Amino acid sequence: MVRLLCFVVTLSLAWSPDWAAIGSTATAQQDTAGDTQRARSLFERGLALAESQRWAEALSAFRRSAELVPRASTSFNIANALYRLDRPADALLELDRHSAMPEVQGDYAALRREDALRDLVENAVAEVRLAITPSAAKVFVDGRLSKATGFERLLYLNPGMHSMRITHDGYVSALRELQVERGGRGALTIALRPHTPPASASLALIPPTSIPPTPSAPEAATDDRKPFVKRPGFWVMIGAIAVVGIGAGVAVALTRKDDAPQCGTTGNCATTQGLTVTSF
Repeated sequence: MVRLLCFVVTLSLAWSPDWAAIGSTATAQQDTAGDTQRARSLFERGLALAESQRWAEALSAFRRSAELVPRASTSFNIANALYRLDRPADALLELDRHSAMPEVQGDYAALRREDALRDLVENAVAEVRLAITPSAAKVFVDGRLSKATGFERLLYLNPGMHSMRITHDGYVSALRELQVERGGRGALTIALRPHTPPASASLALIPPTSIPPTPSAPEAATDDRKPFVKRPGFWVMIGAIAVVGIGAGVAVALTRKDDAPQCGTTGNCATTQGLTVTSF
């Protein structure tokens, strides 16, 4: 009897890890199935909200679905919702994530659909080309560090007002307020000023004994030249200073492309009809 009991205990100990593993696998499968079902429900809710033009709520539903189960169809719909909410710069980032998904590679229909939406997004996003000195300076847009580096940089921005801060050790930081329009294209040159100004050259002084006598001043001749402020070069210089100046923020309005489609929460963006993916 004692031998039988020891055999049963030994058998239980030998098999218990496998049974625990099987139980864990079953639980994980149940959790995965549950997440997939909830993700599908959120996806379908996002479709219904998009059909009603409630894009902010649709975006929230699609994002919650993607957090549970990432799908290319969900990512595409997130990009479409961002575009409809007049956030083309964010939509462009989402399209980059969409194109990197394995299920999109080799899917001709998905790639063609992405290209169609990308064309709309790229026409809507505002582009600002920067020329930064020193080239290693950091650029923060709305408090977030830009990934662009180097002397020449290209920023993609959503329409509206943006705050830009340029910093570098040993230089005075520069602040800019940028008002950009949908589809705007513009350029801005910013040169930071060093904290320590360069040392001025020493002046060579003439000994008092060698100073020649001051000749009598001749009669002042009539100066028929134009006053400095009336010269064309003066206003060219002022314009350059307004662009390159350091310190207080400067509002820069970018030109708007005439072919940029009207969109936004209150606008008409019918060009995206048929782009929303309906299969999860």
